[in-house]
Amino acid sequence: MRVLHLFEHAVLLPTDYARRALALLEGLRGQGVQTVQLAGPATRNAGAGAVPAGWQFYRTAPVRPPGCLTNCMPGCLTGCMPGCLSRGAGGLLLARRLHDVARLTRPQLIHVHAGSRHALAAWPAARLAGLPLLVEADRRGGADAALPLLDRLAWRGADALVAATPDARALLRAGGIRARRIAVLPSAADLPGACVATRVPPGLEGAPLLAYAGPLERADGIDLLLEALALLRRTRPALRLVVAGAGLRLDELAQRAAALGLRGHVVFTGELAGRRIADLLPRADVTVFPAMPGSRAAGMAPPRQLLNAMARGCTVVASDIACHAGLLVHGHNGVLFRAGSRTALCGALARLLDEPLRLRPLGRAAAETIAARHSWPVTAARYRKLYETILHDHRRHPGVPGCRRRGGADA
Repeated sequence: MRVLHLFEHAVLLPTDYARRALALLEGLRGQGVQTVQLAGPATRNAGAGAVPAGWQFYRTAPVRPPGCLTNCMPGCLTGCMPGCLSRGAGGLLLARRLHDVARLTRPQLIHVHAGSRHALAAWPAARLAGLPLLVEADRRGGADAALPLLDRLAWRGADALVAATPDARALLRAGGIRARRIAVLPSAADLPGACVATRVPPGLEGAPLLAYAGPLERADGIDLLLEALALLRRTRPALRLVVAGAGLRLDELAQRAAALGLRGHVVFTGELAGRRIADLLPRADVTVFPAMPGSRAAGMAPPRQLLNAMARGCTVVASDIACHAGLLVHGHNGVLFRAGSRTALCGALARLLDEPLRLRPLGRAAAETIAARHSWPVTAARYRKLYETILHDHRRHPGVPGCRRRGGADA
């Protein structure tokens, strides 16, 4: 089985996106799947990128408008042409490049790992080549966001879509996408379970330590966590918190912590690479994910930092929003509390800190959960099974996108 994978240009840059892509490709090759890789055109201000060692990536040339000077700056199209015309020209170029690579490498299936822009370009190339098309259809707009027109057009032309959770699949159904095309493939942790020893930030050594990693918006629960810490410190004055995250609210939150009497008890690390965060979290006694009800994370895929924390054997306390509750079994591989409740969060943390013998078994069970359900080898095996289903249906119904037996990809 040979599959042509279409990625964003970021796959050629030193990014978390690239590391995840290469981990999946490595897993697929371990499953016996031959892979061909094509990187999309660079966006404005993106570096040229370099092909990762040991891999072959076909590239898509940068887009330039007709008559553009040869010494024009890279990415000039976005500055020389209207946005809609730029996207249209880029889509045509990518479709032609994808068709040429397909003719050269003769894959059996095209797998698009990017958004609607790339999926829309892949659709005509797949039809011209007579190949089935699989598109990643994860959405980031939240439960109430309507499906954009481009997404509808791109996804309706695909033979199968991938969603990260049943709730994400339900959102696609509600948006008019035929359910039989949608497969649920859970997200995988970025890194393996082995933990690299990382020093605790200065001033936090030897103290009971909580950790938070993620966005710094109110909806993500960081304000709730600071309030809970202020209450817990009344009876546990040595308790500390490290916050691994960056954003516009960083200074505001530092002032908020000082107002709550937490000066010197909270350390904000600022922006860190995903790998450094994943190595820092196991140094804490408890890692907290306090997302609020109605946050953008609710109903979507579990946060990558949560998956990474569990993979590293962290003891996790998380709010009971859907994406957390679908991953954690309360009292077995983590602790859930009522989302948005400061009292519930304080109670959950206090009970764990008072029973330190529970921490290691919870962390061990969390790591076992990730290894069994959310590792890259497991994810690659799920993709291989989906590929086989798509190819089987394509052979039965050639030229009919999305036509499959009931329960095929929507399992």
